Amino acid sequence: MEFLKKNRLLYWTIEFLLLAMLILVLSTLSFIFEPIGIFIRTIFLPLIVAGFLYYLLHPVVVFLEKHFHFKHLLAVAITFFVFIVILISVFVIFVPQLIAQISNMLGSLPKFVDDMRNMTDSWVKSKWFKQLYQDVKISNIQKQISKYSSTFLKMSLSSLGNIASFLTTFTINIITIPIMLFYMLADGDKFIPFINRFIFPSRSKEVNDLAARMNNTISRYIDGQFIEGIFVMFFITCGYLIIRQPFAPLLGIFAGLCVLIPYLGPFISIIPSLLIALTVSGQQVLAVLVVVLIVSQLDGNLIYPNVIGRNLKIHPLTIIIILLSAGNIWGLIGIILGVPIYAVLRTLCIFFYNLYQLRKGKDLSVEHLLAEERSNRKKKRDNLSSEKREENNK
Repeated sequence: MEFLKKNRLLYWTIEFLLLAMLILVLSTLSFIFEPIGIFIRTIFLPLIVAGFLYYLLHPVVVFLEKHFHFKHLLAVAITFFVFIVILISVFVIFVPQLIAQISNMLGSLPKFVDDMRNMTDSWVKSKWFKQLYQDVKISNIQKQISKYSSTFLKMSLSSLGNIASFLTTFTINIITIPIMLFYMLADGDKFIPFINRFIFPSRSKEVNDLAARMNNTISRYIDGQFIEGIFVMFFITCGYLIIRQPFAPLLGIFAGLCVLIPYLGPFISIIPSLLIALTVSGQQVLAVLVVVLIVSQLDGNLIYPNVIGRNLKIHPLTIIIILLSAGNIWGLIGIILGVPIYAVLRTLCIFFYNLYQLRKGKDLSVEHLLAEERSNRKKKRDNLSSEKREENNK
């Protein structure tokens, strides 16, 4: 063992081989792990949604307990009841209109495809196109357009066959998510005392500090994403209604959901709007671009820095990798939820790593961390001053 510890290459080679053997053995036990995978896939979405709603509603519970001196269960019951009433009101008022918008869009797909085909034909037959691409055969382009248009319609019609299974899953989630949310609000405060009682009874203050920072990070991120999504959804919808963009509410909701996708969200949200605007007029395309540009500037310079900021410090390369992998695994849902789920899991991993550090005896209290940060800043200043002195001497 001493020889292996000294020879790092051999040590890590053996570690990776053991890990590969473990994965190979576990892959042969599919009859054991397949039911576990089905169970995780079944509860994954309800658990994530209930967790997001918990961090949205938990500050309301704390506010009622602190300012109105309600008991915990009473504050949870009031918050949960008001949330359910608001949710039912939203469903009663907006969902029928949303369903009507989706039906109208699906009904207008053939007309939309014909408009795109006619517009492309007019472009192909124009003088500037013929001068630019003299060797392009117009018939081939028209065949490709017809081919992709028919494929698009077939995909749209085939997706309608999954409505029954979607409605079944949606109904089950609608029932289970509120139940999970209620128990999270009622018993969520018992998690940290459980850790203190059974794992770190002598470091309860440090564990409470770590838990408070973890909750603050996750709550700030989720609340910020919610506020930013509502802001973009509302103002994009209002802008589209002003310029009389078809399907304005549906496109506004889509833009609000795309806010969850960093960097790529605004580009993805504008694609269907531009395609629909192309079938109206060139002025409509320009109006859509102006609306999206104004809302993006307000969001990027006003909402995002003040509401979310750079709280999680996720590297852009990491975000791109998450978007690619989650999109290939779960499609559009993975693209929308990939980064938020990663942000939450990353914060939880940091939290448990800090608990591990506590178990090793390292001081992670707020006072110690602040003192350590001041010491690091002082070292940086000393290094900079020494470098400046060396440059002056040279």
